[in-house]
Amino acid sequence: MKTAVFDAEICIYDFKEIENYPEKQLVDRQIERLFTLPEVTDVDNVPDAKGGRALSTVHLCHNYVIPQLLDFKSSSLGQWILRNIFESALALGFGETRDIRKMKYHRTWANRMTKGCSAVAHRHAGIGWVIPHLVAIFYLDVPDNSADLIFINDKNFDVMRGVQCSHYAESKQYRVQSKSGRLICHDARSFHGVSIHQNELPRTCLILEVGFPPLA
Repeated sequence: MKTAVFDAEICIYDFKEIENYPEKQLVDRQIERLFTLPEVTDVDNVPDAKGGRALSTVHLCHNYVIPQLLDFKSSSLGQWILRNIFESALALGFGETRDIRKMKYHRTWANRMTKGCSAVAHRHAGIGWVIPHLVAIFYLDVPDNSADLIFINDKNFDVMRGVQCSHYAESKQYRVQSKSGRLICHDARSFHGVSIHQNELPRTCLILEVGFPPLA
């Protein structure tokens, strides 16, 4: 589903089989294994994360490539994600200038937030960047009162990292509820952050940065 966000657009899809898809146990084990790696647990929060503890594999993205680790090409979940990333690229107009059938992963990683954690407003790309073009966020496990994704209406593309979302006027915020099985795709240049996570249980998601070559 394509949704307008200020003068841009995002795409939102919900994977209805999130609680009982065939590879669920394997995916859960793989993700839990990532979050017990010393290279993850012994590292401080990433700069974007504020407040409570946040675990991330972003610094290991070239060692643990999420689509390979979770076998996206063969699994029902992976195929669903890839199909909807393609649909998003088409819906958001990337196909007008780029070959969206030749998608390339830039960085892929897993994030886990604990109570009290939020993420400052940030962009994944600036004007004229070669890659990434599109960011896909897939929520694996989202308990009640979890942190939501918030887009900030800010067109100063020189600013790659801002402040916590609560510092921006309500009129400049567009909140998208996080939920288990939800996929949100947006332009990599979109300014966005994450509200404060309010549950004792963690919130876990996958982030995929992708790009597309120019049309020949």
